[in-house]
Amino acid sequence: MASEMSPDTVVSETLVGITTFVDPSIPGFSAIIKQRYSDFIVNEVDQDNQVVHLTSFDLPELDPEALKARDDKIQAKDDLEQANSEMDEAAKLAELAAVLDNDEETMAQIKKMLDSYGNDLEFVNLKPQADKAKRTAIHRVVKERYNRRMVSETSDGTMRLRMHQKKDDRDTRGKGKTDHWSVTGGEFCRFCLFKENRETMEALTHIATMLRVPNKVFSIAGTKDRRGVTTQWVTGHKVKAERLITLNNGLRNMCVGNFSYVKKGLKLGDLNGNRFMITLRNVIVDSEETLNRSMVSLRDKGFMNYFGMQRFGTGSVGTHDVGRALLRGEWAEAVHLILKPRLGEGPDITKARQHWAEHKDAAAACKMFPRRWVAESQILYSFQKAGSTSAPMDALNSIPRNLRLMYVHAYQSLVWNNMVTERVRLYGSDKPVVGDLVVENKAALDKADEESEGAGNGNIKGEVVRAKVLTAEDVDNYSIYDVILPLPGYDVIYPKHAIGDLYKEFMAKDGLNPHAMRRPQKEYALVGSYRCILSKPENVEWEVVRYNDAEIPLTLTDQEKMQGKTKPDGVGETGQYLALVLNLTLKSSQYATMAIREVCKQDTSAAFQASLNTTKSEANSSATTPAASTPATPATSSETDAKEDGAAKRGIESVEDATPAPEAKVVKE
Repeated sequence: MASEMSPDTVVSETLVGITTFVDPSIPGFSAIIKQRYSDFIVNEVDQDNQVVHLTSFDLPELDPEALKARDDKIQAKDDLEQANSEMDEAAKLAELAAVLDNDEETMAQIKKMLDSYGNDLEFVNLKPQADKAKRTAIHRVVKERYNRRMVSETSDGTMRLRMHQKKDDRDTRGKGKTDHWSVTGGEFCRFCLFKENRETMEALTHIATMLRVPNKVFSIAGTKDRRGVTTQWVTGHKVKAERLITLNNGLRNMCVGNFSYVKKGLKLGDLNGNRFMITLRNVIVDSEETLNRSMVSLRDKGFMNYFGMQRFGTGSVGTHDVGRALLRGEWAEAVHLILKPRLGEGPDITKARQHWAEHKDAAAACKMFPRRWVAESQILYSFQKAGSTSAPMDALNSIPRNLRLMYVHAYQSLVWNNMVTERVRLYGSDKPVVGDLVVENKAALDKADEESEGAGNGNIKGEVVRAKVLTAEDVDNYSIYDVILPLPGYDVIYPKHAIGDLYKEFMAKDGLNPHAMRRPQKEYALVGSYRCILSKPENVEWEVVRYNDAEIPLTLTDQEKMQGKTKPDGVGETGQYLALVLNLTLKSSQYATMAIREVCKQDTSAAFQASLNTTKSEANSSATTPAASTPATPATSSETDAKEDGAAKRGIESVEDATPAPEAKVVKE
């Protein structure tokens, strides 16, 4: 269970504790995940448990009753202005005199002020009025009859009249503006963001820039993968649908639609999960029956609820390595790990890291790192400002808090992954045992997972997840899907069997103690949380497809369906090559790659997936082999894919003598 990494080793599943399966008896098979970004389609599941799809570019209909009320209000204002323009000065003075109880002295002063435009008399104090209704009537008459000529106000408790000034136009207090949002049904425009191969925040920043509004105008329930086709709700505060829809002509690899107006904006965690349509290409398996057995197992038994490889990074320095140093209070080591050269990065970043390693020149190295490399840039900028590297803790504190927390949460995830592996090794994955932990309020646990992902034992509604230890008397009342394990923290309990001791043994090798997780630095004082050891996806469907042309997509996106496109010819039950298309719904705290891993029994790390690929030249060089086993050259779906993946792609090999099994499910489009 050693958790230290060799400097020339990239992060792999084994190194982060991902080693076991729910049903290891089913044979595995080879497949490529995300060969094209369109092979990974994600649709958000909202809080009403509805899957979010892009289906319309129509503008929302306005509330007819609210629209009539607004028009009536505008008409009444126009009528009042018309009547006021037709009323002579004597009639206006008479109406004002009436609400002032025909006070001749006061009226004479008002007339003098009006006639001289305030030059002879700046203001007129009115006699005290105890009756609020009377004061309101005076304000109304002045506003209606002398708009932009005379103003009524209260100064030091005394009501007075004075001539209108330019500054009064800037004072909107008490002015009844027409509420243009009342007819929409809410101040937030909710819309569907459809994007391909783009970061969520990058996409929203681009939209905000085009509309010339601040980024904070937009809010989402959660971020989505860059490499994929994703659809999710976004809310924009006081942004009109008419403005948003005009952007579609200029948006690249994304569009917006399904507009409506709502009273509240989205907050992080306002979702029930995500619906995935994942295409596994280049499938090499003994038979389609194995594919169907794997999918039936996933549907009925679920998968190990590991934290996926995204949690730990892809280079030779894992995010958990930095987290370990932070929890030890080794600030200089944490800085070293963040900045050090590593495997698995592009030449520009490698050059920047090497320059820092050799010269320790913060200013020069800072210029070499792209700004999106936030942690590295912030540390180097801090060193540059300080003129030395003597305050590594201060440099680390310059990194945004969420990013710093990502490191320590990754270490928690490392511990959890290893402990769930040990739990299954010692006690199996079929049923609970005495000493296991469960929770009574499962809904609170799910919500805590969505909102905090290891940050704390609770959720934003203040619900605290409390675990209990199973005894011989109640162990039969629970299933394996109720069993949880803690992410280390000071507000969790640990299992009362061998796993409790293994937490201490594992963390002791890293110089840490699961029962001593408080720290002087608040963000590193981990509360801890809980996570179910197994997950069972919902609404699992799958389709085994064959095809001959590696250049074609095997599924349709929401946008393509709106455009009336259909699946290309040559995709169906016959063909030289094999793919598995699976549909499933997961909660936002669960990893689709871990569900895929359970099906394939194959490493999901980036390094392993890259090893499955062969270059185009290698694929083409096998043209002399028999046609049934000649690798086809996979296509990229855009120039972006080509730039990211280069020419390295694995050929699709045929599976001979594979017959459809009766349990095959057809994906519902």
